[in-house]
Amino acid sequence: MNIGVVTWFWRGLRGHSVTFSALFASVVLGASIAGGLGRLLHSLGVHWLYVLIIPAVLFGWLAKREERWLPDEGKRRILARSLLFGSILLAIAINQIRH
Repeated sequence: MNIGVVTWFWRGLRGHSVTFSALFASVVLGASIAGGLGRLLHSLGVHWLYVLIIPAVLFGWLAKREERWLPDEGKRRILARSLLFGSILLAIAINQIRH
C-alpha cells in the first residue's frame, strides 16, 4: 500500500480531516482524486514538476480551510470517520460481490 494512503488515513482519523478522508476513500475505491487531478494537469500541458506540486498544495490548502466550510468539529469528525470506514467497508463489499 502506498505510504501516502496511510498518511491520508491517519490524518483523517487523527485530525478529523474531511479532505484527507476523501482522498483516502477515493484511493481505496479505485478512483484517486489526486491522480485524476495530476492527469488533468498533465493533459493541459503543465510541467511535470507542477503536476506533482499543485495537488499537494491544493489539498493542504483545502484541509486548512475546512474549519471555515465545516465549522462544527463534531460533524467534521463524524464525516471524516464515515468516509474512512465507509470506504473500507464498501471496498470489502465490492470485493465479495466480485468473487
